[in-house]
Amino acid sequence: MFTDKFEYLENLNTSETQNFIHAAQTKTRQQFCQSDYFDKTKQDIISQLQDDKQIPFCQEHRARMYHFHQSAEFPKGIYRVCSAATYRAGLPKWQTLFSVADFDAILGDDVYLDGVSHYVEQPEKVLLTLSCSGSDSAYTLEFDLEKQQIVDGGFHFPLGKNHVAWRDANSVWLCPAWDERQLTTSGYPRQVWLMQRGQSLAEATPVYEMATDGVMASAWRYLDAQGAPLDLIEASTSFFHKNYFYVNANNQAIKLALPSDCEVVGYLAGQLMLHLKSDWQRSKQKYLSGSLIAVKLNKGELGEAFCLFQPNAHQALELIETTRKFVITSLLDNVSGSLKAWKWENSAWVEQHLPPFPKGAIELVDQPWGGDTVHLAASDFVTPLTLFSLDLNVMELTVLRKQPAQFDAQDIAVQQFFAKSADGTRIPYYHVGKTPTPDTPTLVYVYGGFDVPELPHYMGTIGKHWLAKGGAFVLANVRGGGEFVGWHEAAMRENKHKSVDDLLAVLEDLSTRGFSRPKKIAIQGGSNGGLVVASAFCRQPECMGALVCEVPLTDMLRYTELYAGASWIDEYGDPSDEKIRDYLTRFSPYHQLDRQKNYPSALMTTSLSDDRVHPAHALKFYAKLAEISPETTWLYAPETGGHTGNGTQEQSADELACLLAFLTQTIGESFSG
Repeated sequence: MFTDKFEYLENLNTSETQNFIHAAQTKTRQQFCQSDYFDKTKQDIISQLQDDKQIPFCQEHRARMYHFHQSAEFPKGIYRVCSAATYRAGLPKWQTLFSVADFDAILGDDVYLDGVSHYVEQPEKVLLTLSCSGSDSAYTLEFDLEKQQIVDGGFHFPLGKNHVAWRDANSVWLCPAWDERQLTTSGYPRQVWLMQRGQSLAEATPVYEMATDGVMASAWRYLDAQGAPLDLIEASTSFFHKNYFYVNANNQAIKLALPSDCEVVGYLAGQLMLHLKSDWQRSKQKYLSGSLIAVKLNKGELGEAFCLFQPNAHQALELIETTRKFVITSLLDNVSGSLKAWKWENSAWVEQHLPPFPKGAIELVDQPWGGDTVHLAASDFVTPLTLFSLDLNVMELTVLRKQPAQFDAQDIAVQQFFAKSADGTRIPYYHVGKTPTPDTPTLVYVYGGFDVPELPHYMGTIGKHWLAKGGAFVLANVRGGGEFVGWHEAAMRENKHKSVDDLLAVLEDLSTRGFSRPKKIAIQGGSNGGLVVASAFCRQPECMGALVCEVPLTDMLRYTELYAGASWIDEYGDPSDEKIRDYLTRFSPYHQLDRQKNYPSALMTTSLSDDRVHPAHALKFYAKLAEISPETTWLYAPETGGHTGNGTQEQSADELACLLAFLTQTIGESFSG
């Protein structure tokens, strides 16, 4: 081990840090971004992204379809609308409502569209969230879509990690985050204000304030189609624990007697929809972890509860939505999706019989307010996305759009296998590719954190530039994710290493089955997944031939001091606790790099505008590793994009083409032709 001499990289504004990044970025671009392969691949990715045959996913409001569209002409994108009739006919007649690039001059900043919030009862009224350089910090502007202009004297808020939500046409819930006094130690808002149109913050009504050692406060209004609206405040005391408050007619916040780790996922027929994360003992009734529960709510008092669904050991609820009369959810069963729905009738929740729906990954992409139609997207690794409309009143399923195939999947098989982890737990993983051999270049992707499941999804670009050329793709469903009930809790805090155990077990299983061998395997992960792959890389570098580590956490002793890190103590543990610090020291990739080990090629990526996971995690790890393996260590660090890659299509294509060029030069040498 060696001492920390790279802490200076935590300050991005110094010339020393800027020069370091520029030199590393130049080295990477010279190696991977100056070839015919890179140029052709990047252009092909851009062409795929800008293909007019791609499905335009929309928000539907009052028979009008609203869509964010990027193109060569509008790299930052435009917001446009067409009638639902022309959209369903396959011949949408688009009308441009605004161009995102126009807001650069208005705000004097480099901004990207992060969201459009329609006031659903008057959908021409919208709140625009405009991200600074793709970061989590954003401006809020009220915009009139009918007049196509910013609302004079409207709801406009300065740059910050603010939370703003419509309450009614003339008021918003505001959780400000543009002043340090408004923030928690995690850098998120801790105050809740009710602001009427025309008011300043000083004139608005303060409703709630949490302690600075909490994580975040937010508020919103549920419009119950079968009853009165409901205003709720969510005060997150940690990442997975929170208090919910009912806001009464006098704007008083009344705490609800709910489990601190449950999620309120909807409100219908005067009942809160709860997704339980642990068992809930209520009077003489026990509701089990993972269940979907409906609880009557009357002026802040909880009443009778109903269990709509209780998963078994192989299942987990993923997405839950309410319509005018129904609750619908996508259910994971052995990491494959299906649908369930219930209707409130005769004072009971009655499960509905749904029409047959494709297996694989199912996403609820839109639910027009005030009706019983939902829009669903379905795909798997080799089947392009299909957009469906499901009318729950008549149980009619209609195909709205089919995405064209982006690669030839004829000889590509999808199989699910199980690897045995260090403690004997069976870890599922998907293998996608042609008939494998020990020489098959194999890309293994992992996330494994924050209760987030990783599902089969159409491969698109990877399919064309990797699978079709003979490479394989593996999706490892390691513990820490949300694929099964209890899967997340099994790899938190002092058990976080189990995510890495599981990943290494998958790599070993691939070799044992003869599907690949270590020198032909690359591991890839981003954010929490970047932590998992970096830790596996440090622990057993001989098990892989390359590392792709994207916007990662790597310094687990200082992560709470960097940007939003303090909000993740629930997941990783608090390094100020001596016992946890000892554990994190042994787990932290930054501290586990060892001069005595031989490391394979590594590509670290970050964005200098990432204000969620500090770029220093990637920069410091890269700097230490480059001292050990200078010829095989690389850094990709663009200025913009933030943590989620919120930028232009050209920026996205550049990074993906660089990644593919790295993989071809390390484990897939035959693919560059």
